[in-house]
Amino acid sequence: MLPVRSPSERNMQTDAEGAVLGACIIDPSAYWRVADFLHEQDFLSLENRKLWTLIADLSNENIAPDVLTIADRDPSLLSIAADLAASTPGSANVRIFAGMVVRDAIIRRVRAAGGQIAKLNGPQALTEAQRLIADCAPNQLSGIRHVIDCMRESVSRMQAKVESTTELTGIPTSWPKLDALTAGWQPGDLIILAARPSVGKTGTALQAALHACNLGHRVLFVSMEMAGAQLTDRALASLAGVEAHLIRQPKRMPEEDWSKVHDAATRLGRLPLRIDDSSSQTIETLCARIRQAHFSENLSLVIVDYAGLIAKPKAETNVIAMGVITHRLKALAKDLRIPVVLLAQMNRGVGRPSFERLRESGDMEQDADVVIFLHRQDDNVRDRLLMILAKQRNGPVGDIALHADLAHQRFLEAEWEPMAEPTNKLARFSRPYVDND
Repeated sequence: MLPVRSPSERNMQTDAEGAVLGACIIDPSAYWRVADFLHEQDFLSLENRKLWTLIADLSNENIAPDVLTIADRDPSLLSIAADLAASTPGSANVRIFAGMVVRDAIIRRVRAAGGQIAKLNGPQALTEAQRLIADCAPNQLSGIRHVIDCMRESVSRMQAKVESTTELTGIPTSWPKLDALTAGWQPGDLIILAARPSVGKTGTALQAALHACNLGHRVLFVSMEMAGAQLTDRALASLAGVEAHLIRQPKRMPEEDWSKVHDAATRLGRLPLRIDDSSSQTIETLCARIRQAHFSENLSLVIVDYAGLIAKPKAETNVIAMGVITHRLKALAKDLRIPVVLLAQMNRGVGRPSFERLRESGDMEQDADVVIFLHRQDDNVRDRLLMILAKQRNGPVGDIALHADLAHQRFLEAEWEPMAEPTNKLARFSRPYVDND
């Protein structure tokens, strides 16, 4: 609930908001002068939030957000856009006015947090209070800082790792050998998980999500390929240890399996797992929905299934469009300081997977901090899956043998020996390699 404010306070706030919006309407460059730190939730007026979102959408599409383009997208905003354009003298002070909007938004958040903190009790009261206060901070990137500020942050992280009771510094993946190589899914990382169709991308990603949730981490699973109910079917099969086809055909389910499914459903319902099964999202919509979910849920991990189903932005080629998508998702992971796992499909090929087999990969290799390929060496042996950690920006790489229990949607580490395969132009990824660029 927003705090009660006097009419004069509200007028000053909405005047600053109007000055920012008017500046963006009469000068397309004004938006880019404030977009690095001004966000939709900083606006007090709901109508102003709606107009700001439309201005941001148009600007990101390289369309000048003037009165005509705004009216074309949303006729209900014509009157306010025209009034602001007529009453705003210029855009020279847009950053000053934007600062006023952000300042007042912070005050609102602090007041609201104060009310929530006053009601806290129990052993976790201090931790929750710290989180509430942290959420009041401006929603912006860290910006230009002296190296000593970065050094303090680095030393603080080192100290926290020394004092930690576990070797992991990120979110456990569910595969101990992968955790040993990566120390878990790391905050701010963009992780690419790629495979051919029907090899196990969604299954492994879902297993990672459930494992994180079991440890108390809040996870958002964006499923553009499967409906939420289908994804839940797989989760129930995995948690219950019941064959997935019986979840879809319950008349064939043995009596003893019903209690397992009931127990699994109870456990699943208690997990902090959110599913967004909206289809054909644009990258702008996807990032906005993730930000909104993070703002309300304080997410720990986001999984997006999968890259090929994100509506491609306008670009000269599909490769460039895919580059825009991975750029945005990497920026999102860094901004929110949470790991984002993006699933991707590979083209058919012979031998060990390589980056050139990623479909319309764009700058996927450059943007990703971690790249993992799932590879079935022999299509006739479906229960053997090779997990290839092909790139890790800040650590080693390696191969992990998995047993793919597809019937129960479980993927467990195994001890089988991988076969020798034909090499390719990117064979360097088959041996330990650290990318420190």
